[in-house]
Amino acid sequence: MSKQDKMAAAPAAYLKALADQDLEAVMALYSDDAVVEDPVGSEPHVGKDAVRAFYKGVVEFELDPVLTGQVRISANEAAFPFYVLNKSAGVRVNIIDVFKFNDEGDVCGMRAFWGESNAEPL
Repeated sequence: MSKQDKMAAAPAAYLKALADQDLEAVMALYSDDAVVEDPVGSEPHVGKDAVRAFYKGVVEFELDPVLTGQVRISANEAAFPFYVLNKSAGVRVNIIDVFKFNDEGDVCGMRAFWGESNAEPL
């Protein structure tokens, strides 16, 4: 699979992995030196072990993520809008994620743009 193909497929694979609570599928998208900042402004998770620890907590929730617009790809980055229904927490959160890709097409950076004003009760 080419880098462009991997970049185009990554957002759907990511959302599916979250919905399936599949930690290994999430981690398969990331490079060993990945940095995840979720939400933007929080302490970044640096390196695959830290990223795994972060997502281990995320996939414990039953999430229903839904893409809400086109994936935008420019240079080595992709941005995509979606929302997540977190039924356990009783909330819907509107998010824009930005993936940065390395030369191999693996996600080496992820920044999630959302805050309190983007959450609404179900």
